[in-house]
Amino acid sequence: MRRAKKLLLWLDERGNTAIEFGLIGSAYILMILAALEIGYVLFVQSVLDNATRDAAREIRTGQVQTASNPQTTFQTLLCDNVSWLIPCASIYYQSSAFWSWSEADTGLTTPLTRDNNGNLVSAGFDAGSPGEIVLVQVAYNYTFFTPWLGQLLGLGLNNTAYLSSTVVFQNEP
Repeated sequence: MRRAKKLLLWLDERGNTAIEFGLIGSAYILMILAALEIGYVLFVQSVLDNATRDAAREIRTGQVQTASNPQTTFQTLLCDNVSWLIPCASIYYQSSAFWSWSEADTGLTTPLTRDNNGNLVSAGFDAGSPGEIVLVQVAYNYTFFTPWLGQLLGLGLNNTAYLSSTVVFQNEP
């Protein structure tokens, strides 16, 4: 009789599901969170790219240059496209104008740099004149809502990812 009870207890599997979930459930939840976060980062990058392209088109067609304050006009166009997702104060941009394509090579331009606190710093705004080559750079420091993912990806700088968008074009005559 005792052997039969021991055999029945040994065959009992009522707690197996809870134990198995405890072993693999946390890893599964972390994978789901990581997938959602990376998908959201890609979505934010796409919104930033579209806003940069739309605002840069206004420079290309000369509409920004004819405004009373071209930089404010560009900033307003850029912010209108991303303000529903990215705070406008968190976006950094710069625009440089060149007379030839070789000068506009990104190795010769001034990239967005960081100050001692890790904040992005712009090098200025020049919308150019008709026929000039213009390089527009827009950047945003995305802060992860799951800090461990930023550490896992080795991004540093307070768990932020540097998202940037660059558009190069020739102004219309």
